[in-house]
Amino acid sequence: MAKTAKWFKRMGTGALGLVLAASLAACGSGKEGTGAATSSTQPTAQSSASPGASSPAASPKTGQTAYPLTIKDATGTDVVFEKAPERVTTLVPSETEIVFAIGAGDKIAGVDKFSDYPAEAKSKPQIGDMNANLEALLATKPDLVLASASMNKKTVDQLRELKIKVFASDPKTVDEVMDKITTVGKIMNMADGAKKVTDKMREEKQKVTDAVKNAPKKKVYMEFSPGWTVGKGEFMDELVSLAGGDNVAHEQAGWNKIDPEKIIKSNPEVILYAKGESGMSSILDEIKKRPGFEAIDAMKNNKVYAIDSNKVARVGPRLTEALTDMAKAIHPDLVK
Repeated sequence: MAKTAKWFKRMGTGALGLVLAASLAACGSGKEGTGAATSSTQPTAQSSASPGASSPAASPKTGQTAYPLTIKDATGTDVVFEKAPERVTTLVPSETEIVFAIGAGDKIAGVDKFSDYPAEAKSKPQIGDMNANLEALLATKPDLVLASASMNKKTVDQLRELKIKVFASDPKTVDEVMDKITTVGKIMNMADGAKKVTDKMREEKQKVTDAVKNAPKKKVYMEFSPGWTVGKGEFMDELVSLAGGDNVAHEQAGWNKIDPEKIIKSNPEVILYAKGESGMSSILDEIKKRPGFEAIDAMKNNKVYAIDSNKVARVGPRLTEALTDMAKAIHPDLVK
């Protein structure tokens, strides 16, 4: 249980907070994440001069953000920006990757201890894991904190009580991840940088979907942490579908402990598992030693593939790279 909880913390995704909540509850922990996750309301940009009215946040001619800017985040909170933030602290690795990717890495004042990409992130002051050390966080003197609405709920509430500006997100699809990146670009007055990132992501997504659109769906089983899989309503389930797969765990919503008998009965043609984090190599070992799994087609035909755990679980710029890797595993004849 402890290994599973540790992995969720390292991924830096809002959605994985749901699983973490269940995991910690089973362990008898009262730490952050045990409450229900916030809905995945998509952030919208509007002029604060006209509350409630949707209008462009950036000039189409200059790419510059028009301030003041009001954006509703995934917690339903209207966050007002009088100017571009100069000091940003991130509470999850996905947000760290986004800020660097859009070209605003020099604005990062602090990161969570699991932010390890790009390499420059490792040199930033650390403020703890998802249960942020408030003293260390406040020492970074942020004028904006980027957070996960579900994984960082307790910290978000604490920061707002202290009048610290927080923007929290919780994307559930690849398109919502790209929308989030666009929004962060507007907030940071880096719309052009954000567009370069999302253009690349859209191109990678389109390349995959075009390649597999006429291919028969292959039955796929995904194990992202030892003994855990994913069902409908989460971005990782969508990735399997976009990559030309039919997730055998799709019918059960959210992040779930596996039912080995159901997996054996579903007889997946391809098995994907996350690898790269400490302890992640044990997933393949666990899969190999489960009674009855040797009869699964994917095992018999050696169609078992590792997917980089950070790429596939962080709702950031590298998510479509994970999509491409998954498609190569599921349809190697179509996606090179």
